[in-house]
Amino acid sequence: MRALPVLVVALLLSAAVGAAGGLGETAAVERSPDRTGTAPPALDDPTVAQTDDNGSSPGQINVLDVPAGSVERSGVDEHYVDLGPSVGLSANATTERFRTLAMVERVQRAETTELRRERLRTALRDLETAVDDLDDRQTAAVEAYGQGELTARELLVVLVRISIVGEELGERRARLEALVADTRGFDVDRGRLASIGNRLSAFDGPVRAHARAVLDGEAAPHRFYVATGSASVVVSTVVDDAYVREAYRGDLRNGAGDAIELEVALDIVADGYPVIWNTTREQTQVFGGGETYPVRIGHSRGDLTAFVDSDARLVYAEHQRHPLEAVVADRRLEATGDGVRLVVNHTYPGGPVQVQASDPTTGDPVDATVRVKAGPTPPERIGTTGSDGTLWTLSPNRQYTVTVEARGENVSTVVAPGEPPRVVPRDRSGDGVNGTPTSTATTSVADLHIR
Repeated sequence: MRALPVLVVALLLSAAVGAAGGLGETAAVERSPDRTGTAPPALDDPTVAQTDDNGSSPGQINVLDVPAGSVERSGVDEHYVDLGPSVGLSANATTERFRTLAMVERVQRAETTELRRERLRTALRDLETAVDDLDDRQTAAVEAYGQGELTARELLVVLVRISIVGEELGERRARLEALVADTRGFDVDRGRLASIGNRLSAFDGPVRAHARAVLDGEAAPHRFYVATGSASVVVSTVVDDAYVREAYRGDLRNGAGDAIELEVALDIVADGYPVIWNTTREQTQVFGGGETYPVRIGHSRGDLTAFVDSDARLVYAEHQRHPLEAVVADRRLEATGDGVRLVVNHTYPGGPVQVQASDPTTGDPVDATVRVKAGPTPPERIGTTGSDGTLWTLSPNRQYTVTVEARGENVSTVVAPGEPPRVVPRDRSGDGVNGTPTSTATTSVADLHIR
């Protein structure tokens, strides 16, 4: 294992979803003699330390993505407020809340301590099964979208539903944790409940949160990028002044691993995201326990949560957020008309694209209408550049044409989407890793509750 920069790990063994002070298995970061720093912080006083900037120049930040050539279906679509999904999402949340309350009541009404223990064991098994079911539902939805059985909007609705269920299961986990702590002579593996919470946090990312706000009518219509592959899904959008992205690679999960050292999880993330690891990191946290290790990094160009599978020893999911001012749009195309100059700075499929319109003589910004044409469909109006002459949008996963219309003329340029700087899974077979990532879906499209 290579040496890490000076770092104090915030060991939060309670699940990322749920109440603090949980039952996570006690662990510590081992420090070799050549490392500096004191003993790991106490569990009730987690600390994080600022890390050093090595002065490297900005580069593209790696992203977890569907493997090259493996995208089954993708698209960029605008999703409008729809009363149907909104009502359904509320019903979804209420149903799961009732189930949590029913679980609590059933345990509390046990007439003997032994019966209470048995009901707690049953509730814990049921909770783990429910988390497995979320994996199955997501994989089924991804496959249905890839086969054309779901639209992009319907897939987003399913992903939002999964995040709602995951949120309530996190609350159920917290309630169960409290009941266990209040039961005399009853003990649970400290990593078991932590593992449940860590897994659930992968289903509740920033893109789903914004999609839920759009579907609930709490946010204006937005364009979302969706791409799927085998048991894999990537969704992204631009929200206000930030680019947000989620990726889930079910094909990389084993889901049955033993605990790993916290520094192993950090090393895996450092290998996968070198640009982030080599920039200023204001916070670096690893959440230990069970089969999933979320690693959260707040850095000078945004924030990342990477989910490490302890058996495969790979990052299988990520949540990223980057302020647009920190995005490196490093592919520049230009076209100039009589009265308008167009500049397109683009990145990769699903990544942010900056469209700028200006006066070719003075350089002053021009408020222009922006249209994008990808494939055989007619050009789609996506907005205007406004008073600052700039509009941010998302790149399709194919060649596309950007056109600006202003001052009585149209100016266009053709954009090749390029390739993202992918996180490349490192072969860790020599680290004692057994098995191969697998994913099996047993949920049918009819069970996804899209409406």
